[in-house]
Amino acid sequence: MGFNSWQDFHNFEKDVKFNSRFVHSQDVEEFLYNIKRTLPARERSLALGTVLFRGQVGYEEYESEGLPVISGFPAKRMKPIPNTGKEGRANPKGISYLYLANDENTALAELRPHLGQYISSAQFQVQKNLRLIDCYSVPEHYSHIQCIFKPPQSQEEITNAIWSMINEAFTKPVTNEDERSDYVPTQILAEHFKSEGFDGVCFKSSMGTGHNFILFNLDDAELINCTVMEAKSINYEFKECANRYYVQKEHNK
Repeated sequence: MGFNSWQDFHNFEKDVKFNSRFVHSQDVEEFLYNIKRTLPARERSLALGTVLFRGQVGYEEYESEGLPVISGFPAKRMKPIPNTGKEGRANPKGISYLYLANDENTALAELRPHLGQYISSAQFQVQKNLRLIDCYSVPEHYSHIQCIFKPPQSQEEITNAIWSMINEAFTKPVTNEDERSDYVPTQILAEHFKSEGFDGVCFKSSMGTGHNFILFNLDDAELINCTVMEAKSINYEFKECANRYYVQKEHNK
């Protein structure tokens, strides 16, 4: 038994977003069972003492000896408050997870700051050895467009394609304009990983060269320092991925 096709993840997304969210259909149950079968191969460790990074837009401002001083936000501001989490890519409203990155620039870029914006940048230290689900490590990454033109055939190729799409789903930018249902598939997957005894999930960042980490337990990493950073440059690079079409103009006779 295994995945039916590379489209299983998209079918799962549509089902939980638009059909039945809390009581899963047989197809969703089958998909999650197949995901569970692949989890042992995706387990990664995060060692005690590892330093990770987290950013928050803004900074602390106060006076010292009559002079203005700025500093990074205090620890209570840099870590989510338990049981009050806002809707996130991995957590539903009311459940707080800790979002981190293994690279400072990646952590700050994930905030999508505008040029010249000031950001509190903190280092966190992992407090124990953790077991994570690695979404990004596959022998070959498959994009949705690539799968359309050249569908994966073997079970190994299909599995790689599905995990590529899962990584992409966790990576997608989250904005205030997003529909609430957009979060549901990754929230269900994160809860699925959590129910299997894992401490978090890691995935490739689309905004930086590093990787993002989501820890399910807020106490699994503690703040060790915090400073203020300024966004000095913002760069985007684009690549054409589809055939360009041309408009045929009608000539007056």
